[in-house]
Amino acid sequence: MKKRILLTSLIGIISMNGIASAEEKETPQDTIKTFDMDEIVVTSSSKETNKLRTLPGSVSVLSPQQVSARQVTSIKDISSFVPNLYMPDYGAKLTSAIYIRGIGARSSGQSVGLYVDDAPYMDKSSFDFELTDIQRIEILRGPQGTLYGRNAMGGIINVHTLSPLYYQGVKASLSYGNHGWLNSKISAYSKLSDNFGLSLGAYYDRCDGFFTNVYNGRKADREETAGGNLKLYLNVSPAFTASYSVSYEHTDQGAFPYGLYNEATKKIGDVNINDESSYKRSMLSNNLSLKYRNESILLTSTTGYQYLDDDMRMDQDFSDSSIFVLNQRQKQHAFTEEISVKSRNDNNYQWSFGAYGFYNKLRTEGPVEFKEDGIKTILQPVFDRLSGLGMPGKLTITDESLRIPGDFETPSYGAAIYHQSTYDNLFTSGLSVTAGIRLDYEKQELAYRSEAKMNLRMQIPGRPPMDLSERYPASVIDEKITQDFRQVLPKISLKYECTPRTFAYISAAKGYKAGGYNVQMSADIMQSRMQYDVMKPFMPPGYEVKEPKAVKDVIAYRPETSWNYETGMKSELVKDRLHVELAFFYMHVEDLQITKFVESGNGRYLSNAGKAESYGAELSLLARLSGEFTADLNYGYTHATFLDYNNEMEDYKGKYIPYTPQHTLNVGLQYNKLLRNCAADQVMASVQCNGAGRIYWTEENRISQPFYATVNAQAGARRGIISLYVWTKNLTGTDYPAFYFESLGKPYMQKGRPLQFGAKINVSF
Repeated sequence: MKKRILLTSLIGIISMNGIASAEEKETPQDTIKTFDMDEIVVTSSSKETNKLRTLPGSVSVLSPQQVSARQVTSIKDISSFVPNLYMPDYGAKLTSAIYIRGIGARSSGQSVGLYVDDAPYMDKSSFDFELTDIQRIEILRGPQGTLYGRNAMGGIINVHTLSPLYYQGVKASLSYGNHGWLNSKISAYSKLSDNFGLSLGAYYDRCDGFFTNVYNGRKADREETAGGNLKLYLNVSPAFTASYSVSYEHTDQGAFPYGLYNEATKKIGDVNINDESSYKRSMLSNNLSLKYRNESILLTSTTGYQYLDDDMRMDQDFSDSSIFVLNQRQKQHAFTEEISVKSRNDNNYQWSFGAYGFYNKLRTEGPVEFKEDGIKTILQPVFDRLSGLGMPGKLTITDESLRIPGDFETPSYGAAIYHQSTYDNLFTSGLSVTAGIRLDYEKQELAYRSEAKMNLRMQIPGRPPMDLSERYPASVIDEKITQDFRQVLPKISLKYECTPRTFAYISAAKGYKAGGYNVQMSADIMQSRMQYDVMKPFMPPGYEVKEPKAVKDVIAYRPETSWNYETGMKSELVKDRLHVELAFFYMHVEDLQITKFVESGNGRYLSNAGKAESYGAELSLLARLSGEFTADLNYGYTHATFLDYNNEMEDYKGKYIPYTPQHTLNVGLQYNKLLRNCAADQVMASVQCNGAGRIYWTEENRISQPFYATVNAQAGARRGIISLYVWTKNLTGTDYPAFYFESLGKPYMQKGRPLQFGAKINVSF
């Protein structure tokens, strides 16, 4: 599709796939150039000391055309399009588990950083949001701590949106499909003067849901989302620019449509839950960016503030019995400040310095309520077993339900300084070295408060029942603990450019992810404390009641560190026809943070799992088959296993790390043709095959998902300002599990979404 794009500055190289790379140099401000071409993507960086197209590392860049062809509407949709990147569907926007090369986090912690217009997002609970008016998406794999403020052990996802100073017009789209799927967006970009522009956008999405809860006959995963954004851009002077953006999104969805998994038949049962499972979230993001440039430097300041308020309700036994439910609420105020300065010249030596600080105020309320069946099947049997220990009578819990509150305040703050230098043409033409270092400090605090009491009655034969509740106190937990983390993270790489279009590289870097606290452990901690407080006064002489472990020994987990080694090459093997990228990597991980299920089956927590290693390869091919046809292939292989992990019950040495696909695959074909003297000005079509697997769901590798593939397709035509499309997702109706969970020792799975199809209309003017 030809577009007339008015650019006031562009220096770049237009590659075979229509992507232009523009560095920080600019043409004079009074120069106006007009280009007619398939697509332009400006890829500049306020941090990088290398050109993005010749970066000595693994990087994938998705253009707006690729985002549209792949039907990418959220970060989750890029899974499998990028080699060795996998994002399972957790069942709610509560968290986004992201895995790159076997490194990831399901519950607490963050292994992959997300930036939107240079502002970091602090928590995985805010990662899953609507993507609008994308200028490009960059995915950098491997540690990036020497360039980015928010430390990222597995990699960085950079999302860049359109600027009204370089794009003006109105975009509107409406998409509708089966299952009540509706996606609508509108945005307007206006340049009010030569130096000031603004944009406004809004969107509304809804879906009736894909899976029916057989308990009540209603859809278990319906969803409704609405949001909007405002962006202001100002050129204060030729050297100084400022931009401000604010966005808001509200989500209300059914959540966690898990069904019981039958290990013998390998079938997933229907969703069958009697208590509400839902997720509601309101999220406000603000970002102020200031840039100053002259002939020598580019100085950037990015200030961010994010507010998140969410409410998650989970029927945690995932059954039609009234066992126990969780209601977790979070309120977050996150402040970030990042200042970076980089060289801006034609010299062989390029440098970048940065400083970063953050404060994250997070309060979590996570009460667990044991209901009637839960008291009978989980709590009461503990006291029934006491009758065999010499207890004179039978103890019975008299509560109809038992609420175990958990109130957590987990403020954290930190700072980092970092530097990276690149020297080109070292000793000989084409050879360059890039080296950097990061000094990182983070402090986390925890204030945990909970109070609950279990009421008991004793029945001694021949006597009336006695209420024992006054003979023991309420159980109280009131703990305050802190953790400090310090790390020095070096990075070095060598690159040799054989030709301007071909180079090879080798790199080594240290990765790091801070420790933290398992607020999900609250119910288990309090349950143990209550049992101890109740049993201690009534135990017969000589019987010792085991005191629960200290809170800090149960709830805290340690940092995770890794050494990452990578070698690879990038080349345009056939000019304007075939581009290839190939990389090999090896990672050695210490104190791997892994999600485990608690012994009681009441939830999950993060624990350190000794040592692990991950190695593999990545291949990306992009080919222009003809003037109208392009094809691409992205393949990743990961072999991630435990080297040293024994949980005192089983040795997992040599077992595969859960939730890490051994293979990711994307094969795509696109057709794009301009027409003359026809009913349509342009016709477009694309088909994508995405695959992942084998995926092991448990540490013992007992349950796994073999490799599976889904097919997405889209076809459309444009006439003037209007484009019409028909689309489909999971065209083959592939049946596969998207996520795994355990409760009360039983395996549950969420099915992947079934066949979807629909139509879409775009209007741009």
